[in-house]
Amino acid sequence: MFEVKVDIPCEWIRMRLDALGHKSGVAIARAANRTITTGKKVIKQETAKVYNVRQKDVEKILKVEHATAKEPHVHMVFRDTHQNLAAFGKASSLTPRTPVRSSDPTNPDPAYFKAKVMNGHGAVPLDGRPKPFVQFAGKGRKAILLQRTSDHPRASLRGVAAPALPQILKNKNIIKRFEKETNVMFKKRLNHEIDNILRGNVK
Repeated sequence: MFEVKVDIPCEWIRMRLDALGHKSGVAIARAANRTITTGKKVIKQETAKVYNVRQKDVEKILKVEHATAKEPHVHMVFRDTHQNLAAFGKASSLTPRTPVRSSDPTNPDPAYFKAKVMNGHGAVPLDGRPKPFVQFAGKGRKAILLQRTSDHPRASLRGVAAPALPQILKNKNIIKRFEKETNVMFKKRLNHEIDNILRGNVK
């Protein structure tokens, strides 16, 4: 969960509203609800800038609980699990996507696969032992990256997981931009909402 603290005394809000001071919660809630749109946009843009994911991947895991006059704060929660690396982000997160046919876990074909989780970095060869390999599974015959638990050809299989998006969103660059831009936007929107109340545009 992201949290933004804005240093605006409630007394200042009530003073600006004067006789309409009882509507301070309304002003804060309306400003917060509009600010969270900026917050979501920042998170999606910055995450896709740093990591090899699409903005719509981030959109799927974000849930917003909007503010009300009685509870004038917004919660934005993100929940996700570790996906298989083959399902992570863009198609370039795992290359090639051709399935192996060799039964030898130490010498599959192709020789090894490459993973790319972060932008600005080259793909990393997955050439450890035993080497991970791609197969197609499920009704949709989707590619999944698997790895045997040992070099034995009949050793049990396990999926190779990608980082969970909630872990990725803790990146300091993402958090820094989120805090900066939402702080500025909230102050701007709060002044605008107070003006609307004073003009009688908000019931």
